Amino acid sequence: MQTLVEYLSTADELELPRVNAFGFYFGETTWARHARAFFTALDRKRPVALFPLDLSQDIESLTPEDRRLLGRRENPDEVYPGICIGPIESMSSVRGCRRIAFVVWETTVLPHSKRELLQTMDEIWTPSVWGRNLLIENGLPAERVFVVPEGVDTEVFRPQEDAAVTKPSSLFRLLCVGKWEVRKGVEDLVRCFAEEFQPEEEIELVLHGANPWLYGFDLQQKIAEILGGSQARVVASLPMPESELLELYRSCDAFVLPTRAEGWGLPIMEAMACGLPVIVTNYSAPADFLDESIAYPLAIEKMVPVHDPYFFPDGAANGVWAQPDFAHLRTLMRHVFEHREEAAAKGRLARQAVCSKWTWDHAAEKACAVLDRDLTHG
Repeated sequence: MQTLVEYLSTADELELPRVNAFGFYFGETTWARHARAFFTALDRKRPVALFPLDLSQDIESLTPEDRRLLGRRENPDEVYPGICIGPIESMSSVRGCRRIAFVVWETTVLPHSKRELLQTMDEIWTPSVWGRNLLIENGLPAERVFVVPEGVDTEVFRPQEDAAVTKPSSLFRLLCVGKWEVRKGVEDLVRCFAEEFQPEEEIELVLHGANPWLYGFDLQQKIAEILGGSQARVVASLPMPESELLELYRSCDAFVLPTRAEGWGLPIMEAMACGLPVIVTNYSAPADFLDESIAYPLAIEKMVPVHDPYFFPDGAANGVWAQPDFAHLRTLMRHVFEHREEAAAKGRLARQAVCSKWTWDHAAEKACAVLDRDLTHG
């Protein structure tokens, strides 16, 4: 079986690329999903050559698109711009005439080591206005920080034309997609749901929230621990490929995420593209694409010091993030449950907004505008 490394040593050389793409590209991490969608869309605007940092895949598992981008590998040094999508530590791998870090961060303080690394980059891209302001406030030069949004594939993520095909029952289904961590607020969501709804009410909460970085984590067991003896309808959704995730979105009636901070919020946008009304904390990057006309913004009670022993072990040294108003969360969940036609109409408007402004092609167009500005002004 031929490996990627073996394949790359024999690949036919195609036209010289205009952009070199670095970072984590394979698998189902948020970084990889972002990189695949963004670089594929960017390649429709100008040639992209792929330099993945995760070369563990076998060539037989690659798509024709992957093979095409990998076949363009050339020495990128000082010839073409290089863009990296991944953790900040991976940005040191970027090579090219312009070294561009595509950064997603969620807390108000960027650790010193990360700031130092980003200071060595020619440019920093980030998906939101909030993220740009955050980076500038952390000492990065404003003239080197640009907003390049993420997006969604609206041809893939779209409403089910015949909802009866996937709707499992008459239950109203609230969906949360987000890995289990303090920042996402999933544990708080479970408690709020159990407090607000009685087991006999025709509503359930579906949690798609495993976390591969937590050793031995069991989503079903964690839900049971939080609920105690409560019989609240909370269902665990286990890891699945994107095609099945799409069907999960389509089988639900609304989306909820009481997050403390988001660098972007890809699942939020996927839910919107599927026509779901969304309840999301009115803070950080989602404020770029959500308002009351197309969503149910969740109020903030206060800002609190960062605390998560697993993912932010330095705690408050990372600054602050939002504490959602949990009473408001209960009110909004109750509202979409009891006003289903209104909520569905808002979901349709959310899809229209995504289709008109927030596809991956829109993201690629913005990236090209920034790249062309670079090439013109140096």
